[in-house]
Amino acid sequence: MNFEFFKYQACGNDFIIRDEFDSEPAPEEKRGVLAKRLCERNFGIGADGLIFIVPSEEADAKMRLFDRDGPEADMCGNGVRCVAAYLNRKWGKEKLLINTGDGIKEIDKIGKDYRVNMGKLRYKMGELEGYFNYDFNPDEPLLDKVISFPELGKVEVSVVNTGEPHAVIFTEEIDEVEMERYGKNITKNKAIFPKFINVDLVQVFNNNLKVRTYERGVFYETLACGTGATAAAGVAKLTGRINQDRIKVITKGGEMVIENRDLHLNMIGPAVFVYQGKLEIDFNPP
Repeated sequence: MNFEFFKYQACGNDFIIRDEFDSEPAPEEKRGVLAKRLCERNFGIGADGLIFIVPSEEADAKMRLFDRDGPEADMCGNGVRCVAAYLNRKWGKEKLLINTGDGIKEIDKIGKDYRVNMGKLRYKMGELEGYFNYDFNPDEPLLDKVISFPELGKVEVSVVNTGEPHAVIFTEEIDEVEMERYGKNITKNKAIFPKFINVDLVQVFNNNLKVRTYERGVFYETLACGTGATAAAGVAKLTGRINQDRIKVITKGGEMVIENRDLHLNMIGPAVFVYQGKLEIDFNPP
């Protein structure tokens, strides 16, 4: 298979993009395999995920993201900005509708950045059905709940959905935390989170946020996570840790801004073309 691709990054969260408007579709059963092979940083191209852009009847295009471990993700905030940047470069459109596993996202080009309408913060038990296995009734807000985890003990965590499920944990010393330990004990705890979960460590300072995210599907700490930045800002506002409606979020790979109007969230951040290339892929290597 001839495989032309485009590499994009958003705050250091990097993706391989395959445009299937203009090229041969990858076999459905091979998409996850391709993600595992191509995203591997030592033996492949290297990326946090593989995105297929496919036609959509309801929107300008549909985005399908396969994480580097192979599963298909619901959504990706940084990934959808990269798709918008690619389509803006291709079509010149500054307003786009992109269909995702979490519905259609409206995206506007704002200068060099992209603003994504992320929808409302989902933070009640009934809105996390299938993602969170715990004995709360459907209307219970999942904010600052104390949950016990192996090796970590009792942790105060907010469980929310911003297109992807997130466990948001506030800490005072974000740079001192051993992120792998949180990933091992929370992200992969399928007894509590049957479909795995993203973990965000968050520190509040000067009405801004620092955020570190261990992502499900890639199973390591990425340089940034768009749905994670959105989750952190939404929870910070809802719990009164920050009172302003426009919150700067600082990640290891760059900065985003989250706009919050009555828990309706917009994410604003960069998306940058890195390079393009071509491969020949043999699905049955010797």
